[in-house]
Amino acid sequence: MQPLTSPIPQLEFEDAVLDKHLGLISMDKPKAVFDFEPANRLLGGIYPCQMTAIAAVPGAGKTTLMCQLADGVAASGIPVIFVTEELPAHKLVHKSLVRLSEGALTLGDIPDSAMAVEAFEAAVERYRSEIAPNISYATVATVADIGRLVGECIHACGKTPVVFIDYLQLLATKAAAPFADERLAINDCVTQLRAVCNTYGTSMYVVSSVSREFYGSKPPSLKMFGGASTVEYSFDNALYLHEDKERCGAFSHKALKLTAIKARYRALDSAPLTFDGAHAVFHEVI
Repeated sequence: MQPLTSPIPQLEFEDAVLDKHLGLISMDKPKAVFDFEPANRLLGGIYPCQMTAIAAVPGAGKTTLMCQLADGVAASGIPVIFVTEELPAHKLVHKSLVRLSEGALTLGDIPDSAMAVEAFEAAVERYRSEIAPNISYATVATVADIGRLVGECIHACGKTPVVFIDYLQLLATKAAAPFADERLAINDCVTQLRAVCNTYGTSMYVVSSVSREFYGSKPPSLKMFGGASTVEYSFDNALYLHEDKERCGAFSHKALKLTAIKARYRALDSAPLTFDGAHAVFHEVI
């Protein structure tokens, strides 16, 4: 018979540990908030040791939304590690500069006119002073690399970073053994991300693709996450960025909804948004 390797549970009635539990309850609060109110309304802010999945079909703007959220966190003075497996870092910085220009530039602009050059330089200076000191872009080979970067950040800054990952399926398949089943690779990746999250007390926001069967008009559900059950059970929150069919045509920009289909601290709800892709920015619909 194999020896027991897990601790033997001890019987403790609540009157003996209530004060401990009350202390933990008082500490269970967000360490920061987003500067994007729809995210706060759906998630309740940024909580330690929490993983949030953000799913969307291609072209919905999920990378742009992640950049906007990450920039806001960095500008508040909290360090950010942005793991980018799809776009190079300079492309993400470009999105940030266009958004910081507040409509003066678009992603297609080449700043050659005097006005465009002035707007670009002003955006660069704002990015340099507000965001750049607290954001690091990285491409990794394994989830263990993310853990190492989080540890380095805590050592260097004395603060636990918020981690953004774009996106789950690319990270999972790159880190998996050759010819591994994709769903098994995703399950393994999520399990490792949860371990990093719990070990360092960081908050993670992870972009996920959507199963093709949900590309149409099916209502959002946790089944959209590529069939990987670990995503469904391991993430504390799950958001779905999708077309708002009821408001299509009512706005000059794409009408979208950010819908919570799993939320640890909030009731499930939706936030109406518009996506201005040319200016790399999301706006809340009031």
